[in-house]
Amino acid sequence: MKYLITGATGFVGTNLTKRLLDMGKEVVIVDSLSRVGSERNLDYLRDLFSGLRFFRREIEDVPALIYTEKPSVVFHFAAQVAVTSSIENPVRDFRINAEGTFHIAKAANDIGVPVIYTSTNKVYGDNVNLVQISEEPTRYEFAGDMKEKGIAETFSVDANHHTPYGVSKLVGELYVREFGGIANRCSCMYGPHQFGIVDQGWLSHFAINKIKGRPSVIYGDGKQVRDGIHIQDVIDLLVKQSIAIVGENRARFAGQTYNVGGGYPNTISLLELCEQWSIRPLFSEWRPADQKVFYCDIRKAKKSFDWSPRVSKNEGLNELYEWTKRCLG
Repeated sequence: MKYLITGATGFVGTNLTKRLLDMGKEVVIVDSLSRVGSERNLDYLRDLFSGLRFFRREIEDVPALIYTEKPSVVFHFAAQVAVTSSIENPVRDFRINAEGTFHIAKAANDIGVPVIYTSTNKVYGDNVNLVQISEEPTRYEFAGDMKEKGIAETFSVDANHHTPYGVSKLVGELYVREFGGIANRCSCMYGPHQFGIVDQGWLSHFAINKIKGRPSVIYGDGKQVRDGIHIQDVIDLLVKQSIAIVGENRARFAGQTYNVGGGYPNTISLLELCEQWSIRPLFSEWRPADQKVFYCDIRKAKKSFDWSPRVSKNEGLNELYEWTKRCLG
């Protein structure tokens, strides 16, 4: 097995690269190094693995590398990841997430190998806001039968409003699936080697602000809820998928989508995080397209890959905070 990973010095890519190399696998990693923290993650990987094979490439240059390297599986994580940035510059967002993903999925298909892709819960768009919710003192929750289940893969993506980011990621996802790959609709991932910013990676962003003595701003009332999932649980699933989708079983998984999140037991609101980390936030206006509630129904991934999140919310958040403190110290 030979793996090629795009966006390999980002948050997910760094953790997956380390796991695969620790397993003794052959790995080729690719990144443009445009994201904050990516060069630091690259240095970390190079310190651990002296023979690391790294290529600095823009997304449009990756297909040529796929044809040359001929991997067994392509993990595609390179993306424009911020909703606000997609609104400000939708052309760039489309070029990276939709057009770039199309060319990568096509190149992989041309050499007969699958792509495992990180999509997003934003593909469900405004439809999520149509689900009945209840309001509790510190959080919103889905109401009725949806309360402990969350959003399943069968939930409609035919929404009135996605944001450019949601549209571009959905387009990329459709091409990956069309060419026989897997799309993972990821919820709120967190953990080591994440350098969160105001509009992406909010758990990490709040930890950074707390440690640096900077204010954290909540847009809205702070009762918004997400299901956090620790990165090592995500990596467990990605490795299982990469084994399952090669060889004679590929047809069973090709074209499938999977929700990837912590599920209801690992939900947390912004107010609850601030309470846990003793943060006194500032408040501002709601941002466009912000979902009040999102958490995943992850039963499909559990059944397909004998997988479940193992890191509890409190354990994972404590680790994130301590890693961030060491990193910034």
